[in-house]
Amino acid sequence: MDLFRFDPPAPSDDEVASIAAERYGLTGVMQRLRGERSHNTLLTTDDGSQYVLKIASSGELHATIDFHAKALKYLERVAPELPIARMHPSLDGELVPILDLDGRQHSMRLVTYLPGIPFDDYQPISLHGLRAIGELVGALSTALVGFDHPAAGEFMPWDIANGLILDAELWSGLGADARALLTTARPRLAAALETMQRLPRQIIHNDGHAGNLLRSDTDSDVVTGMIDFGDLVHTVTVADLGVSGANLVPHQADPIAALAALSVGFHAHRPLTDAEVAALPDLVLCRLALSTLLVEYQIAQAPHIADAVAAERPWLIFNLRRWLAIDPKQAANQIVEGL
Repeated sequence: MDLFRFDPPAPSDDEVASIAAERYGLTGVMQRLRGERSHNTLLTTDDGSQYVLKIASSGELHATIDFHAKALKYLERVAPELPIARMHPSLDGELVPILDLDGRQHSMRLVTYLPGIPFDDYQPISLHGLRAIGELVGALSTALVGFDHPAAGEFMPWDIANGLILDAELWSGLGADARALLTTARPRLAAALETMQRLPRQIIHNDGHAGNLLRSDTDSDVVTGMIDFGDLVHTVTVADLGVSGANLVPHQADPIAALAALSVGFHAHRPLTDAEVAALPDLVLCRLALSTLLVEYQIAQAPHIADAVAAERPWLIFNLRRWLAIDPKQAANQIVEGL
């Protein structure tokens, strides 16, 4: 599937250092960061300032990277209190300079590095912590209401409403355990796709999982920031809550109470409609299904992240199996009770 861009460039450390110095006037200690579709480098300057230099795949449209950059600039203006990264222009004043690398053109950008550490996948999170995460996701969703960009409607693999959850080619690559679970889920997935056509839409962050949510230290489950705006897309608004729910909720001691706490926090900033609440448990399922399909694809087709992704697969299958055992109506009713 050539619509999937899991092919970041691979410049050497020396090349990255030259790019940072020549384009941004920055030098310092560099550390490579994981990237699905871009080459990411953490740069710490001599004065302690920290930035992330992101060099996109040559297959990424310049308009898409401009979309991500303009969203951050918009949020800086309308919601400066949000704990998110800030854009840092090049020496020429460009937000998204073009880089020639190995005969190909790559869009790049530099953002400030947020302090903190990510939440661990599958860690227990208190209901208070989950509500705070929901509040941040909801506040970000609300702040993005007035933002638009010509590239917002482009294909995004991680959009749960894009139809990939029923894609025959992706299903053909499933392992036996994943196929059995998703076959059980298929009627609910098909119904959820139809429901999403009727739900409110806007540009959303679309990536509020544990690895993109920050906390102050390992003893805390209080969220302090959100990173990675690379999956922005115009889609179903409440999908933002479904994304966080799929990653943070199924492995908690009481998954339904966990989803309710997350939803209450979201609702405090962006009120949920009755239809959105009713759909939410199966939107969580859609994200789990999409993650399962794309993880299998990445293991087979994206060698630069295959090992890391393969290590996550057992937990993903666990979450999918556990969520399928949850009664979606019971989950929706408990959310309503908490709102």
